Amino acid sequence: MLQSLCYNLAMLDNLKFVASQREPNPEDKQALVDGMLAYHQAKGYPRKKEQFSVFLKDESGKVLGGVMVAFEWNGMQIQTLWVDDSIRHQGWGSKLMQLVEEEAIKRSCTIAFTDTFTWQAPEFYSKLGYSLYGELKDLPRGNSLSYFYKKLT
Repeated sequence: MLQSLCYNLAMLDNLKFVASQREPNPEDKQALVDGMLAYHQAKGYPRKKEQFSVFLKDESGKVLGGVMVAFEWNGMQIQTLWVDDSIRHQGWGSKLMQLVEEEAIKRSCTIAFTDTFTWQAPEFYSKLGYSLYGELKDLPRGNSLSYFYKKLT
């Protein structure tokens, strides 16, 4: 396979690989995003991603929790959900999820999905009616990354 790759690269003398160990420069990153969006458009699935978040703050404005989601096509991706230890297990996470799920339904989303590590919140999502649809075992070692979804009505 490596010989085949080298042969193909030799035929394209004007191309080169450029690797980076940090955030890519904005122009390169935008070229990648624009290329993928154009591909989606060409296949008949124009992609529009909208961010939405709800924060839980105390009277001084300190953030004690929140949820950030992205709405894309007919789905809601839960990107981050966090509640401070000082108010955890009091229903705040469930209330945050209820708010974003209601917003998703208003936006005609029919499915919500997320991933969570073993030590994070798999039981929380199960309690809220989310179903496990995939799992990467031993990531990180001794744990798992679980994928959950829920049909929205």
